[in-house]
Amino acid sequence: MAEPDSSIKHDHYDTSLNIIGGLKDSHVIYKAIESYFDEKDTLNELISVRNEFNLRTEKSRARVERAVTGNFLYFINQDHKDLIKSLFLSDVPAIEKQLILFWQYSLSNQLFFNISSYVFMKQYYSGRTTLSKDDVIAYLKDFLSQNKQMNLKWSENTINTLSTKYLNFMTKLNFLEGKRIKSFRHIKISSEFLVLFLYFAKLNEPKVNNILKNDFLPLCFVTKEDLAIRLKKLSVKGFFNMNFNGVDLNIELTHSYKGICNVLYK
Repeated sequence: MAEPDSSIKHDHYDTSLNIIGGLKDSHVIYKAIESYFDEKDTLNELISVRNEFNLRTEKSRARVERAVTGNFLYFINQDHKDLIKSLFLSDVPAIEKQLILFWQYSLSNQLFFNISSYVFMKQYYSGRTTLSKDDVIAYLKDFLSQNKQMNLKWSENTINTLSTKYLNFMTKLNFLEGKRIKSFRHIKISSEFLVLFLYFAKLNEPKVNNILKNDFLPLCFVTKEDLAIRLKKLSVKGFFNMNFNGVDLNIELTHSYKGICNVLYK
């Protein structure tokens, strides 16, 4: 299959979340990523020939293929591609692959990144037990009001659908649970995945060494108070170099994007 369009901008807002949030489960996305890196398989065969996404029409299959390609087969550079390939072709626990999808989607789609950072994680860290569709709707309406120059012109129905599909997708990732009322699940980040988070954060802002200044920081599911303590223990083990002066927490990655998975899961 053709290479994903690497010219896609991280600040490009679209409504592909409505398509992603409508997929039957997150495991079909795992299969899509694995098929991309499997020389004997293709995403097109997965969707259009075997119809593993359970889609009825050719139009819907083409729409889903574009959405999956643009959001989960999007790579900032070769390092990014090497990281995703090594993670999906290794024995990473299935429950932790959900975090990979979450971070990968956040890297590729600005709208998903914004809702996750400014709604989901904000409420998660606040200690609230539930997240409602109204929380997402309120954010989207405020975002549109503050960014009229973007001329997005999303209707009430579009905003309502985006909010519903966001909650649906986060439920399929097992970050939320429940039907009508969505409750937060506790997300425990292993040492291995805290290290991997640093690699995703570096992809997000390659020139920012201070992890506390990286826009990706809220997505790590670890509070700032605990982060320095946990990272210090991991740096001692040689996973990366760290310098913390009480204000700046500078990280220097010491392993390649291609090799870090082998180091963590050897």
